[in-house]
Amino acid sequence: MGELIIGVAFVFAAYLVGAVPTAHIFGRRTGREIRSMGSGNVGALNALRSLGKAVGVLVFGVDTGKAALMMVTATFIGVPDWSMYAGALSTMLGHNFSVFIGFYGGKGAAVMSGISLVIVPYLALLSIPALLLGYVIFRSAFWGMMMTFISINILTVLTGQPVEQIVLCVVLTLLVGMTHFLRTYRTLWPAIKTLDFHRIGEIE
Repeated sequence: MGELIIGVAFVFAAYLVGAVPTAHIFGRRTGREIRSMGSGNVGALNALRSLGKAVGVLVFGVDTGKAALMMVTATFIGVPDWSMYAGALSTMLGHNFSVFIGFYGGKGAAVMSGISLVIVPYLALLSIPALLLGYVIFRSAFWGMMMTFISINILTVLTGQPVEQIVLCVVLTLLVGMTHFLRTYRTLWPAIKTLDFHRIGEIE
């Protein structure tokens, strides 16, 4: 019973940590509301475009760090495996649908980066060429990140990682993609229908 309580408490705490709206906080500190700027997305890319490079990099770093922190904490306190994986998902759900700002938020790319760096660190590093390739080909941070995540998913299978890790990577990747699709549907769907990959990468 004690292990169950600790596991559930960790998942709940992971949501709250993930829900800290970093981009919103930094925007407010400069007297600006990021939800009314650019795409309105409360994430690193919109922060980069709307609040400047320095803030964008800082937001990405903090959002990546909060996800990595939860995974390190899970290992340190020895929560059950199911709780660690559920906590990873909960962290992203908190980031994408933050209770602190009306269940809105980012799209989870930075969070998945932080989770991957702890759970599958070598595979995350091996996927960096995919990030660079995606950016060079499409000049798009979106495609760079998506190619990175696809690469991590493929590598988890090819290197024989545990089924739980493979499933987690797939689910997190789908959540990033679906959140992006649902929030940009009106402009994204026409680009998808015409297979305009450059336009898809520009939509944020």
